[in-house]
Amino acid sequence: MQDNSASEKFAFKKIDSIAYRKNVAALIADLEKDYNVKEYSYGSTLTDTVKHAYNENSTDLSSALEMIMTTLENKNLGGIILAGDGIYNKGSSPLNLNYPFQGTMYTIGLGDTTIQRDALVARVFANKVVYLGDQFAIRSDVAAYACKGENLNVSIFSHQDKRVIASQNMNANSDHFSKAIETIIDTKVAGVQHFTITISKVIGEQNIANNTQEVYVEVIDSKENVLIVANAPHPDVFALKEALSKNKNYKVDVASADKMNKPVGDYNLIILHNIPSANYNGNSIIEQAQKQGISLWYITGTQTAIPLLNKIQTCLQISTRGFNPNEVQAMLNKEFSYFTINPNADLNNLPPLSTPFGDFTAGPNTQTLLMQKVGSVATNYPLWVVQQNANSRVGVLAGEGIWRWRLYDYYQHKNQDIVDDFILKTAQYLSVKHDKRQFRTVLPKSVFTESETVSFDAELYNENYELINTPDVTLNIVDEANKKSTFSMNKDGNSYSFNAGNLAAGKYTYTSSTAFNGKTYTANGTFTIVAQNIEEVNTTADFGLLNQLAKNYGGEFVFPNQVMSLRDKIRNNQHIKTVLHSTVNNDPLINWKWLFALLILLLSAEWFIRKRSGNY
Repeated sequence: MQDNSASEKFAFKKIDSIAYRKNVAALIADLEKDYNVKEYSYGSTLTDTVKHAYNENSTDLSSALEMIMTTLENKNLGGIILAGDGIYNKGSSPLNLNYPFQGTMYTIGLGDTTIQRDALVARVFANKVVYLGDQFAIRSDVAAYACKGENLNVSIFSHQDKRVIASQNMNANSDHFSKAIETIIDTKVAGVQHFTITISKVIGEQNIANNTQEVYVEVIDSKENVLIVANAPHPDVFALKEALSKNKNYKVDVASADKMNKPVGDYNLIILHNIPSANYNGNSIIEQAQKQGISLWYITGTQTAIPLLNKIQTCLQISTRGFNPNEVQAMLNKEFSYFTINPNADLNNLPPLSTPFGDFTAGPNTQTLLMQKVGSVATNYPLWVVQQNANSRVGVLAGEGIWRWRLYDYYQHKNQDIVDDFILKTAQYLSVKHDKRQFRTVLPKSVFTESETVSFDAELYNENYELINTPDVTLNIVDEANKKSTFSMNKDGNSYSFNAGNLAAGKYTYTSSTAFNGKTYTANGTFTIVAQNIEEVNTTADFGLLNQLAKNYGGEFVFPNQVMSLRDKIRNNQHIKTVLHSTVNNDPLINWKWLFALLILLLSAEWFIRKRSGNY
C-alpha cells in the first residue's frame, strides 16, 4: 500500500525517490515468486495499483486499511506492507481500527520527522451558509513550531470589501505554540463571500503554502419555511424534522392537526403525515395551500383515509384491497430525472415500510423515485412519487416507517446521509419557489471543492407547461481567464443534465441556451471552486503512528533504505503460511456407464466363447 497523497512530495525532498521506487519494484518482483502480491495506492481513495504521482489532495488511511482487510479477509491475507509518512487528514485514526486481521503489518517510513520552523493556519471553521442580516463567526486555529519568541500577525482579508477586516498580533511563547482566534462578521450583502486568513511568515520558514487558508460563505437573503402537520405523534415526524434541519436554509415547524393554528401562507412546503384521516380531513390546510401555490407532500400511514387522499390529489391513486398494511422494500427508479440521487445508494437492506394493501397508479406529470418490492418480487407499484403542476408541486410517500431507515442507515454507515439525501432532495424539489420561466438551468449549490464534481440540471417547458427535451441544449462554462468550454447537455428522461467533473479552483460563469418553436431561451449563473491544501498544512512525518501500527499487528517498521530487508522478514514469518485446500468427490459406480458396458461386453464374449467351444 503506497501513500500517493500530496504530502509525499515533501517526504521525498530528503529521500532518493528513484532508488526507493526501484527497491519497491524489486521487492514486489521477488515476493511474487512465492506469494500472490496485490498492489494498492491510497490517498483520498484506494486504487488497485501502486502509483507514485503524489497528487491526492487528502489522506484517509483508516478507510483504506479497513477496505483492504475487508476485501481480502477470505483470501488468506498474510501481510500488509504500508508505505507512507503516517499523516492522515480524513477519517479516524488507524490506531483505533478494530478489525480481526490475523496477518502481519510492516510499515515503511517516508518523510522527515524533524520539526521545521513553521507558522501556519492549521484549520478554519465557518458556516457554509448564513442568512442576510445575521452574524457568523470565523474560527482560525493557528500554530507555530520552532518559533519561540517570534511576533506573529493573523489577518482576515475580505475579497468583497477588498480590505483587511480583522487583524491580531501575538507572541509565540513556546516552540509548540497554538491559538484559536474567533472573529465575528456581519452579513450585509447576499451572495458568496470570500475570505483569506493569513499568518505572517517567519525567517527561515520552508513551507509557506500553509500560511494561508481560504474560506467561502454563502449568504442568502431568505429561509425556506417547512411545516409538518401530523395527525398524531409519530417517530416519522421527528425523523423528517431531523433530516430537514440538516439544511441550514430550512426553518422547520411541527404542528398537530387538532391544534393547527399556523398561517399556511408563511410556508414554502407543507408535509402532511397521515392526513387526511378519519379524525381530520385537512381540507382547510390543503385548500389554502393549493390556492396560494404552496407545495404539499403527503405521507400515508395506517391512519390515512385513502379515499379522501385520492380525491384531493392526482399524484398517486391507491385502490385498497383490505385493511391490513403491506410490508414493502424500496427500489430506486433509475429513470427518475427530476433531481439527482446517488445511484449507488443501497436500499436493499433497509427495513420495510408499511403501505396500504392494494393497487397503486401514478398520475399525470409525475415521476416515481422509489418503487415497491414485496418480498423478493419487484413490482411496478410507485412508493415515492413527485408531481409537477402548473402552480405548485406535489409529493406522495405511500408508506410509514422512515424513522427505521435512518436508524439502520446509522447502524450501517455511522450517519444517515443516504436516507436524508432522499428526504432533503425531495423537499428541495417541492419547496422551490415557483418559477414560471420556460427554461432554467440549476446547480445543487454555488460553492464546490476541487474534489467535488459539478453537475448541471436543466428543464424546458412548452406552452402547456409540460416538461420536454426535444431540442438540444448548449452549455458554456467560462473561467476567470475567460477561457470558454462548450458542451452539449445530455437528455435525461424529460429533462437535461451534464456532469462537468472536477474543475480547477476559481470563479466560473455559465450560460445555457436552446431554441424551441422559433424562440431562443437562455439561463445563466455563477459558481466557485475552492482549492484544497490540507495536504500542505502538516508535512512533518508521523513515524510514531507507523511504528505503533506495525507493533499492533506483529510486524516491524523500516526506513526507505531498508525496503529489501522485508523480503527475508516476510519469508521467515511463521504466521504467513500457504493454505492448502483439498476437495473429495464421491462418484457412485452406477454413474460409470462405460464400466457397465465393458462388463456386459466381457460377459457376452465369455458366453460366446464357451458356447462355441462347447464348454459350459
